Amino acid sequence: MRLLEIFTLLLAALCPCLRASHFRFTNLECKSLDADFVEVKECYLKLVRRNVVAMNSHLVIKYGPPIDKIQFNLAIFRKSNGYRLFMVNHTVDFCYYMRRPKQYPLFYIFHESLMAATNANHSCPYTEKDIYVRKMTFNERAVRDMPLPEGEYKLTVSVGAFNVWRLQVNVYGLRG
Repeated sequence: MRLLEIFTLLLAALCPCLRASHFRFTNLECKSLDADFVEVKECYLKLVRRNVVAMNSHLVIKYGPPIDKIQFNLAIFRKSNGYRLFMVNHTVDFCYYMRRPKQYPLFYIFHESLMAATNANHSCPYTEKDIYVRKMTFNERAVRDMPLPEGEYKLTVSVGAFNVWRLQVNVYGLRG
């Protein structure tokens, strides 16, 4: 038993990504790529408590009929003499994903945190004209499951509808 404890401590010391850590939002940028389709009303961070920052946004969809073809692209960049692509650049069909979220483990890490904070937490079609994200923070399990070492990161989420990119959200943060 003592050997197992020593091995665990040694492994945690050598690999910082295995230690219990947190992810803290530092900046948030939301940009509409098609102003006739979506308008960004709010996009800001708010301090909830020490070392916990929540993400808030309000999007207004200007498109009339229900939206049933949505794509999400997640790209993770790590700061190293500028932001460089780090490990992930993946696109999913969001409508399919919402029916079977566990089939995409990388996106599922963020699933619980996002679904608890938004009104867009159902499968397609989307008829809402206002989409909110309120007080979104990463829960402890999501942070623990993120396969990222300590450092500064940029998560770029691009959202498309009907095979055209409509929105881009850049989330900057620290994993420590």
